[in-house]
Amino acid sequence: MRLESIEATIHMLLHQAPLRLVLIFPFILQIAIAVSITGWLSHRNGEQAVSNLAAQLRGEVVARIDQHLDTQLATSHLINQINLELIRAGELQTDDLAALGSHFWRQLQTFESISVIYFGNPQGRFIAAQRLEDDSFIFVKRELPPAEAEVFTGNAQGQLAEFRSVIPNFIDVRQRPWYTSAIARNMPTWGEIFPLQVAPSIDLPASTPLTNDDGALQGVLGNNLALGTISEFLYHLEIGQSGQTFILERDGELVASSTSPQPFLIDEAGQTERMTVATSGNLVLQEATQSLLEQFGNLEEINTAEQLQVLINREPYFIEVFPYQDQWGIDWLIVVVVPESDFMAQIDANTRTTILLCIAALVIAAYSGILTTRWLTRPLLQLNQAAKEIAQGNFQQTITADRVREVRELANSFNQMTMQLQDSFTQMRSLNQELLASESRVTQFLEALPVGVAVHDKTGQLTYLNRVGQTLLYFNQPLNTERDQLIETFRQYRAGTLQPYPVEDLPAMRALRGETVQAEDIELRREERVIPLEVWATPIFDEQGQIAYAIAAFQDISDRKQAEARLIYNALHDALTDLPNRNLLIKRLELAINRAKRVNGYCFAVLFMDLDRFKVVNDSLGHLAGDELLISFAHKLQSSIRATDLAARLGGDEFIIVLEEIKGIQEAVKTAERIFTELQSPLMLEGHEVFVSTSIGIVLGSREYDQASDLIRDADIAMYRAKAQGRARYEIFNAEMHTQALKRLHLENDLRKAIERQEFVVYYQPIVALNSGQLVGFEALVRWQNSTRGLVAPGEFLAVAEETGLIVAIDRWMLRIACQQLAVWQKAFDNAVLKVSVNLSARDFLGDRFIDEVEQALVQAGLNSSCLTLEITESMLIDNVEDTIALLERLRERGVQTSIDDFGTGYSSLSYLHRLPVDTLKIDRSFVSDMQGNDRNDEIVETIVALSNQLNLEAIAEGIETRQQLERLQRLGCELGQGYFFSRPLPPQEAEVLLERRTFF
Repeated sequence: MRLESIEATIHMLLHQAPLRLVLIFPFILQIAIAVSITGWLSHRNGEQAVSNLAAQLRGEVVARIDQHLDTQLATSHLINQINLELIRAGELQTDDLAALGSHFWRQLQTFESISVIYFGNPQGRFIAAQRLEDDSFIFVKRELPPAEAEVFTGNAQGQLAEFRSVIPNFIDVRQRPWYTSAIARNMPTWGEIFPLQVAPSIDLPASTPLTNDDGALQGVLGNNLALGTISEFLYHLEIGQSGQTFILERDGELVASSTSPQPFLIDEAGQTERMTVATSGNLVLQEATQSLLEQFGNLEEINTAEQLQVLINREPYFIEVFPYQDQWGIDWLIVVVVPESDFMAQIDANTRTTILLCIAALVIAAYSGILTTRWLTRPLLQLNQAAKEIAQGNFQQTITADRVREVRELANSFNQMTMQLQDSFTQMRSLNQELLASESRVTQFLEALPVGVAVHDKTGQLTYLNRVGQTLLYFNQPLNTERDQLIETFRQYRAGTLQPYPVEDLPAMRALRGETVQAEDIELRREERVIPLEVWATPIFDEQGQIAYAIAAFQDISDRKQAEARLIYNALHDALTDLPNRNLLIKRLELAINRAKRVNGYCFAVLFMDLDRFKVVNDSLGHLAGDELLISFAHKLQSSIRATDLAARLGGDEFIIVLEEIKGIQEAVKTAERIFTELQSPLMLEGHEVFVSTSIGIVLGSREYDQASDLIRDADIAMYRAKAQGRARYEIFNAEMHTQALKRLHLENDLRKAIERQEFVVYYQPIVALNSGQLVGFEALVRWQNSTRGLVAPGEFLAVAEETGLIVAIDRWMLRIACQQLAVWQKAFDNAVLKVSVNLSARDFLGDRFIDEVEQALVQAGLNSSCLTLEITESMLIDNVEDTIALLERLRERGVQTSIDDFGTGYSSLSYLHRLPVDTLKIDRSFVSDMQGNDRNDEIVETIVALSNQLNLEAIAEGIETRQQLERLQRLGCELGQGYFFSRPLPPQEAEVLLERRTFF
C-alpha cells in the first residue's frame, strides 16, 4: 500500500505541475545528482587510494624489518656454532681462557651488533669479551671459584692487558640463566631479555651447550645481541612523514622502537630497567597497543598479520601488526603505525575544489534551463488549448505557425488533423461492419489449432487468445489486456533468469515493428513450475501496407529443453568429478579476457595444479582408488573457492581454478594456501590413509592476453617451476618464465642432439701442490662444442641436463674419456704420477649401477683406481646421508678417492663430516677470491684448512688467481690448489705442454 500511495502522490504532482516545471525539474535534478556523485566518488576514491598506499607502505616496512631481524638474530647463533666447531676441531682450547677471550675479541670486531661473547665450564671457570658504550673492550675472567672475577683491559691485538678491578659478589656462571637454559634444553637457545648494568643497554642472550664425543658437558658458549642496534635500524627506517614502528614481546615489554634509540629506563640509583608500553611515555605507542588489546583481547592471540584503522588523539591512524618467530624460540610482535594525515591532505584539498566547481556548473545550468524552458513552452500551451477544444467536438481550430521549426510543423500537422478527423469517423463505421464478419470466420479457424494463438492490435493490446493459449497461459480474464500489463498478467521471464521479459522485446511487439520472429527465450512461471515456450510471431498488414496486427503462435517445449540442457551439461562437464571440463573452462577464460579488455580495474587469476605423486597412488592402489582421489580432490577445490569462481578438470590429475573479481595476486595466493591447508588432512582411499599434495602455478589475467590457451600455458609453466622448486608449493608466473621455458626447450632439444652427435669435449685444469709447485693431477671439465652456439661453458647447460636426466649420459661419457686420457698420459710420461678428478651429479652418483660403471670405466682404460677422484657436492650429502656414506665406503674399498666439492657453501655437513669416508675438502672459489687479509672469508678458509688437518684430509683451494692468494694459502698450510693463476682449463693437446714442464714455480 505504501508503494501505491507514493505512485499516486507522484502522479498527482506531475498532473498538476506546469509544463515549465516538468521540463526544468528533471534537468536540474540530474545535474544535482551528478554533482553529488562526483564529489562523493572523488572523496571515496581518494580515501581508497590512501588505504591502498598505506597498506603497501606498511607491508614493505614489515618485510624489511622481518629481513633485518632474520639477519641479526641468526648472527648470534652463527657465532656460537662457529666457536663450537672450532673447539671440537681443536682450533680453540677451553683450558686457555686468555686465548678464548682474544678469539672472542676478534669476533666482536666483525659483528658490531654483538655486545659480549662468553664461555663458562662446569667447574665455574668463565671468560668474556665485552664491548663498552664508548666502543672500547674489556675482558672478564674468573678462574676456579672461589677466586674473584677479574676485569682486564685489552690491547690492540685483542689480548688481556692491564688488570683493572675485581667484580664483588660475582654470580657463579653455573647459576646464570643463559647457562642453565642451554643445559636444560641441550640445544641452541635464547635467554630472557635483560638490562645490562655494566653499560646502559638491554641485551638478548644466545647460548649453546658444548659436549664432547661422549656427550659429556664441557661448558656453555654464549653471546649477547645488543637490542639497541635494532632500535637504531627502526629509527632510520622511513615510514611516511611521521610513522612509527616498534617491536613488543607478548607481555607488552618493549624490544625495540623507532622513537627510542635505547628502549630502556635508568632509575634514580642509575640501574637500567626494561621499558614497557605503559612506561614508554609514547602516546601513539600506548594507544596503538590498547587498540590491539581491545581488538584481540590479549597480545598472545595475534598469530597472523593483522591491519587496523583506529583513532589516536582524535586522528585516524593505520596499524599493521605482524607476528615474528624464529626456530630458537623468539615470539615478538612487529607493529607499524602511520597517521592517515600523511596521505590525505592533498586529496581533501582536491575534493573541495571539485565540489565547488560542480556547484558552480549546477547554478549556471539551472539558470540557462529556465530561460530555454520559457521559450519552448509558450507555443505548446497554445496547442494544448486547441486540443481541448477538439476533444469537446469543436473541430474548427487553427494554430498560428511558430518561429521554431519543430513547433511550426506540429502546428501544421495539427491543422491537417482537424480537417481529416470528420472524414475518418464516417469511414470507420462502415469498415467496422466488414471486420466483424471476417473476424468470426478467422476465430473458428484459430480455435481449431493445437497450439496457442494470440493476436495483438497495433498498440500491443491483446485482442484475441484461443482456448489452447488460455489453457497454457492459465488465462481466465477478459480480453483487451493492455500492452504494459502483458508481463504482469502472464508472468513471462527471460529464460534462465528472474528478470521479467521486457515488453518491447516480446515477439508480438517485435512483429508490430515489422519483424518476423522465432524465439525460445521466454519462460512462464506457474505454481513453482517453469514452462519454456517456443514462439513464432509475424505482422499482419492492412490495405495500405501498414501494420495493423501481430499474430503469435506458441507451444510448451519443456521436454525438448530438458534434453538439450542435459546434452549441453554433459558436453561442458567432466564425467568423473562433475567439474567443468576444458570446453567450459575455455569459454569462461575467454569471457574473463574480454571483460578485462573492456573494464578498467577488472582483475582475475588462473591457478594450474596437478597432484604430486598421483601415479604412485594410481599404480599402488589401483585405478578405482585413483578415481576416488580425483573426486575427493575436486570436492576440496570446490570448498576452497567462492561460488563465483570456477574449478575445472583439465584432464588426468590436472585441475584449473579461475578466480574472478579479485583485488590482486594476494587473493590468488590465499586461495592456494587454503588448498594446501585442505590437503594437510589424509584421505581414505580403498581403506588406506593417503596424504597428497599439489603444486600450483598462478598467473594473473590481464588485457594483454588474447587466447585462453596462453593463460593455461603460462599457468602450466609456473606450476612446473613450483615442482622444480620442491613440490607442494606455488609459483607466480612472470614473463621471464615463458622466455626461459622456450630457451630451455630449445636447449634441451640441442642437448639431446649433442649426445647423439657426441659434441662434448673434455678440458683439463691442472691441480698443483702448493708447497712444491709440482703438477699432481687434473680436474676434468666438460665443454659443449656446438656448431651454432660455439664452445658452450657448463654453466649454460648443466642445469637443464640435470633436470631432464641427460646429465647421466654426459657424466658416464666424461668418466670414460677422462680415465682413458689419463691412461694415455701415464704411458706417454713415465715419471708422471697423476690423478684425475671428475665431477658427478646426484642422479648419477645415486644410480643403481654407479659402482659397476666406475669399475668398467677404469678397466676399459687400464687405469689404477687410486688415480681417480670423484667430486660430489655438499647438497648430495645432505639429501641422503646414510646411503651416501655407504656408497662412499664402497668406493674407498675399491681404491677410488672422493672429494667434497665447493666445501663451505653449505652448513649442515659440519655435524657429520667426521663420519664421511672422503679424502679431500675442496674450498669454494668464492671464499678464495674474496680473501682480504683479516676479513671473514680469510677466517673461513683458515677454519676449513684447520678442519681438514684435524680430520687428516687434504684441502684443495679452487679459483686461485693472484700470487697474494697463493702465498696466503701457503701460509695457512693448504696442500693443493687450482685456478687461472696456474692455468685455465685446456684441451688435451695443450695440457700436454704442462705435463712436459710439470712444475709451476
